[in-house]
Amino acid sequence: MKYYIFMVIISCFLYFMGCNKTIVQPQETTTSKTISKLSTDVPITSVAASSQLWPDSNAIDGDTTTIWSSNTHASAGSTEWIAYWFNTFYNINYIEMYPRYAGGPALGFPVQFDVYYSNGSSWVHESSYTSFPTPQSDWIILPLPSTVNANGIQIVATQLGVDDYNNYVFQLAEVGTGYNSGYNNFQFIQNNGVSQQNEIRNIGSGSFDPNKLSNWNYDIGNPIITAVPGGNSNIYAPSIVNNGGAWNIYFGGWDGTTDDHDRISITVTNDDFLTFGTHYVMIDHGVFNHVNNETAIKKPDNTWLMYYTADSYSPPLNKPCYATSPDGVSWTPNAGSTNYLINMSGYNNWNNADVNGSNVIYLENGVYNLYFDDFNYATTGHADAVHHATSTDGINFTYTGDVLNESWIAQDVKIFTYNGSNYYLMCLHNNTNSLRYSVGTSPTSFSASQLLLNNLNSADQYITSAGWVANNNRLYGVLYGAGPSSTLTQNAIHAKWLQKKVIFISDDGKVRWGDTERAYGPDRIRLFMNTNIETGHFYVYDTDGSTLLYTSPQITMRSGDVWQYVP
Repeated sequence: MKYYIFMVIISCFLYFMGCNKTIVQPQETTTSKTISKLSTDVPITSVAASSQLWPDSNAIDGDTTTIWSSNTHASAGSTEWIAYWFNTFYNINYIEMYPRYAGGPALGFPVQFDVYYSNGSSWVHESSYTSFPTPQSDWIILPLPSTVNANGIQIVATQLGVDDYNNYVFQLAEVGTGYNSGYNNFQFIQNNGVSQQNEIRNIGSGSFDPNKLSNWNYDIGNPIITAVPGGNSNIYAPSIVNNGGAWNIYFGGWDGTTDDHDRISITVTNDDFLTFGTHYVMIDHGVFNHVNNETAIKKPDNTWLMYYTADSYSPPLNKPCYATSPDGVSWTPNAGSTNYLINMSGYNNWNNADVNGSNVIYLENGVYNLYFDDFNYATTGHADAVHHATSTDGINFTYTGDVLNESWIAQDVKIFTYNGSNYYLMCLHNNTNSLRYSVGTSPTSFSASQLLLNNLNSADQYITSAGWVANNNRLYGVLYGAGPSSTLTQNAIHAKWLQKKVIFISDDGKVRWGDTERAYGPDRIRLFMNTNIETGHFYVYDTDGSTLLYTSPQITMRSGDVWQYVP
């Protein structure tokens, strides 16, 4: 009898050691966590697994110190799965897994896996995860792409993780699933593979609110528009007009030419400032040395109007010209012409005025409001201020006075409404490292200017121009011409967007992301991470940066995840 028992022990030992040298460990406990499953979980009644080195029932016993483990493998490419069922059908919009933790990062957690749900007769594929980073702590809570009605969940691992003996295995301490309406407001879209970044979509500004103009984010692509290569790289003076879903961006400068004459060009974006089309010249310099500093508008009758600076050869003074267009592309004139200079009455010594860098036109109730600066104010006898004139035909203007007694150059004016009142928003610069804005209660009454932005770095050290991005009572942001040189000859077009603020804080309080976020167009931001995976909560604030709009349920965030906020 003793010999028989000895032989049985030897046989078992040889079986477990095997020719592939796979080592099977005794069942270990995991590091216990105080975090419990979500209160919105549905009850799980049964479980099954592709294999059971340790019992599959451990994954649904409510105890994070007991582990289910699949069999071990010599390579990661083996497939293992775990499935669990409910007592009836439930609406499900997330799954959760508690990995095996043994005093460090997760053990046996899959690198690649698929999630299926049961419709009662078959498994339906719902989502896939690849290159999943190794969890470091906490539950892994994954919202599903959509809400499904199911009576079971299956998790199929197709690239296994490793245990503490370097075996390839699928191991979990607990599984769960359920429905939480909070996930419907923060939806997982995809993973784009970008290292240590998250992208959050649909967090652009809403309807204009003069009290919520604080949270601005530089575009991650800055400069977003650069000159055509091969010549002089200098473009600036953006004027932005929405055109049926696309955006026409007019700008002035050399744009890759070599003759040192400014011209006015256009590029179009059809994907909300993520990419831009070919550059085309709209108005050549013609008889002038330069044409630039344009403001374009689309009128209520769908015709177009543009005002721009024309720099004469002799004497070297700048004056506003105008051009018209039926479609925003074919302009009359299409080259600088003295026949299209505006007329000005009431402005003392207009002939000697040097109206440069500012030809801001705003049309309201049939009245054209022109805002301009005079660089020759000491000679003409005017204040160093933003001047205002009006016209009913867009050609013959009458000076009405000064609307802002500051030595800043007006760049754009847009009208918005809030609580039944009109607000006029003016953007200003003076070739320094900042932009300012002023809010008016009428076309002729503007408050003292306030700081809008300072430059981000040396690439936009000298800001030469700006234009609002606005449409349908929404202020999206601002495009601005800026460059690294004090000669103002190396400009490109940069962007800063008015956006909601998104913060992520991990459950253990060790990480907080979002304070150095960057915009990706007006409606998306990129959050920078310093780890690859964390579980915690997202917080979405309004464009004032302080009014809390949404707190997500507990959620797992990993490098490259793309989310969408749904108010």
